[in-house]
Amino acid sequence: MGSDSTNYYMERHQELKALRYLQRESELLYHDKNYTELCHKSIHKAQIYTQLKDYSKATKILFNALQIAEKEKLLLQEAIILKHIGICFEQTKNIKQAIYYLRRSEKSAYAQENDTLSAWAQQGLFKIFTEKNNLDSARFYMKRILHIAKNNGTNHQKYIGYSNFAAYYLKTKEYETAKKYLDTTLLYAKASHNLNSLNNTRNNIAYYYLEVEKNYKKAEKLFLEILASKPNDTISLSTSDTYLNLSYVYEKMNDFRKANIYLNKYIDNTEALFNERVSSELRDTETKYKIYKIEDNYKTKEQLLKDKEARNKKLLYIFITLFAFCSILFYFFYQNMRLKQKNKLKDVNNKIQQNIINATIDGQEFERKRIAGILHDSISALLSSASLHLMAYETTHLDESSPELIKTRAIIKEAHDKIRDLSHTLIPPVLEKLGLLSALQDLCEKNSNTLIQFEFTNHIAKESRYNSEFEMKMYFIVAELLNNIIKHSQASKAFISVEQNNKQLFINVEDNGAGFDTKKTEHKEGFGLTQIKARIRSMKGSITINSKPNTGTLIYIKVELPD
Repeated sequence: MGSDSTNYYMERHQELKALRYLQRESELLYHDKNYTELCHKSIHKAQIYTQLKDYSKATKILFNALQIAEKEKLLLQEAIILKHIGICFEQTKNIKQAIYYLRRSEKSAYAQENDTLSAWAQQGLFKIFTEKNNLDSARFYMKRILHIAKNNGTNHQKYIGYSNFAAYYLKTKEYETAKKYLDTTLLYAKASHNLNSLNNTRNNIAYYYLEVEKNYKKAEKLFLEILASKPNDTISLSTSDTYLNLSYVYEKMNDFRKANIYLNKYIDNTEALFNERVSSELRDTETKYKIYKIEDNYKTKEQLLKDKEARNKKLLYIFITLFAFCSILFYFFYQNMRLKQKNKLKDVNNKIQQNIINATIDGQEFERKRIAGILHDSISALLSSASLHLMAYETTHLDESSPELIKTRAIIKEAHDKIRDLSHTLIPPVLEKLGLLSALQDLCEKNSNTLIQFEFTNHIAKESRYNSEFEMKMYFIVAELLNNIIKHSQASKAFISVEQNNKQLFINVEDNGAGFDTKKTEHKEGFGLTQIKARIRSMKGSITINSKPNTGTLIYIKVELPD
């Protein structure tokens, strides 16, 4: 029921419930000293965190489980955990660490004469060495994997073994040998009754026909078989790739009508995929935030209970032994203890709140940069490619004037412009190309209008650059301050100046607006200003706000420059 319940929650994207369930199960297993099943649950938890791309948490859970497996001499569980640790390091591009733990897993599996587990670890090593073009090591592992599969492997394991050979020879451009292994791979993919394996093989063979033999009819047949095998799958990455491949095939066959049909399907599918991916990533970010919040609350409550228990014992002891002699002294002592505890809890809560704000801002900035990259490098490039195809078609058919083609080009251009504007909104191009100083000047110029003028003064060499993370943080801090001026200050002029001295950056923001009483508004600051203060403190900096009603506002920011 355990794994079934975990799968039930995961299928419904209820990661938080799945983790709570696994935590309860793990506590019972630990109490019952069922360490074998406890390791199994730990792997499940790590896989959930890996799915949420929280590799740090996943690795920590796996190493805790590894300690239990080593202490209790659970050799099988130890080898499996080592394999998952290797996968985590491979996903985070720590290749040396990934190879180290995968080889430990392989060695442990070999000592237990567990060929299946050994081949599992070797498959991870083969993938790494192939991607790194270390073809000698890749060839060594692909031979060992196929040897194990031939001796006592299932049809699916044999499929993987022959698929490795086909991938290797395609990479080395030994196409005739690759084709032989592709044909064998297809036989075992069919025998394993695994639709994904079968379609992957069909796709690889179609690629061979398309790029090597230029046999577009055979390639078309295989791509259509892939689509026919999953008629209800109209929105997936593999289906999207198949649409694009078919569009390319029909273009090569000069069937431009079908090429255009599948290109449009690909564009529609890509847009739907992008929306789903963004939605999924936002959901994952929210889930991770909730998980961290629950964990922090749990730790805080646990510590408070321990503190309360210790304090009560101490107070009880003092009350019994000294009540008759020092009741007045006890009263003052008790009040003093309460005040200290209250201040301590206040400090802890402030620190937790600051950490949550920093984590939220980091997540927002990371998502901004990553989504902007996807828009610019992937979607925009695809639309440009589609536009080029249309231009090529129109160039070779000058005597044809189709309203549909004109409309299609207009739609693609509009989509390209919107994606470019959205990408620039997320991460300003001036910031990436020219740096913080030019981006701040551009920000002042863009926000200036007939109601308010922003003047920018720079006392640093304009070509000075800092690391991209630092520049992005400082840019959005200043952008938020300018936004506050526009919304709340009623100012007609604002001044931004930047200086640098002894590896410190100084930014002054001043306006001639209505101002405010800093003492009266300190306890009810907006979330934007709270975020700014938390971000500056995390950068080992300081912010000072001087303002009075009807005298404008002056803000001083000082931060340490990164090494």
